[in-house]
Amino acid sequence: MLRVMHSTQSILQLTSNTSQVISTVPSQYFSTRRGLANGFMFAGSGFGGAAISFALDSLIQKLGVAWAYRILGLMTLSTGLPAAWLMKERIPVERRQFIEWKLFKSPTFVLIFVGSAIGTFPLFVPPFFIPLYMRSLGFSTNAGAGLVAGFSLSSAAGRIISGFASDKVGSINTVLASLVLTAVTMLAIWPTSTTLGPLIAFVIINGAANGAFFSTMPTAISKVFGSARVAVAMSMVVTGWVGGYLMGAPIAGYILEGFGGVDGGLHAYRPAMFYAGALALASGVFILAARFCINRSLLAVV
Repeated sequence: MLRVMHSTQSILQLTSNTSQVISTVPSQYFSTRRGLANGFMFAGSGFGGAAISFALDSLIQKLGVAWAYRILGLMTLSTGLPAAWLMKERIPVERRQFIEWKLFKSPTFVLIFVGSAIGTFPLFVPPFFIPLYMRSLGFSTNAGAGLVAGFSLSSAAGRIISGFASDKVGSINTVLASLVLTAVTMLAIWPTSTTLGPLIAFVIINGAANGAFFSTMPTAISKVFGSARVAVAMSMVVTGWVGGYLMGAPIAGYILEGFGGVDGGLHAYRPAMFYAGALALASGVFILAARFCINRSLLAVV
């Protein structure tokens, strides 16, 4: 069970990371529908994550972790190489230095950089915890894998919906809304979910908010700093996510162990849930401050 849980989380991180590599390409082809274009592009990783959740669970049970990852690696190679070959820049972008230090003189960039870095800490906690939480509630491994798959499908839907929303109400506003939803679901819905119904509601809403964060950030960066600087700005922002990617879910795991572990009852999970929700809320505060740096009007499309 633990192997399935860790493997599923790794796949979700992998699908999100690979999407970030090509996140600057749609900005060269789309202007008026840039958010929706990014949403459809990022949705692929959500659908892929859902399919892999079931496939990987079955492969691990039948063939073990090593062969499951070998098969997954071969599948990634056979699909990734053709995609990389076909992906072309519309206009060659001027290659800037690896880090453009001048960006840190912009309060807006600093707020987005810090806010999004904090925001990545809670985003992988749900797929990390859902299988264990389902086990503590007495459900089967398949039920846990099904909820993780539902999380990925909701993430894919959230990426498309948020892409449409960012074109209508603004990408920064959409990122802020996604973080607020993440915080509310982790602080209010998940801690009180002891049956399947509320858990499904949590997975759908939180998964959609999770996907919205990842798919909307490239649009927000390109809107604020321009298409010419989006590559270096986005690469710097994504570099700031390393801490959240590597430590967000493990910290939640240490908190869970500190309060009794998986055998400590459902109350043992709640401190970790509150940790994740509080960080999502703190991230939202930074993004809200960045939004007001751009435009102080509450009704502005930002």
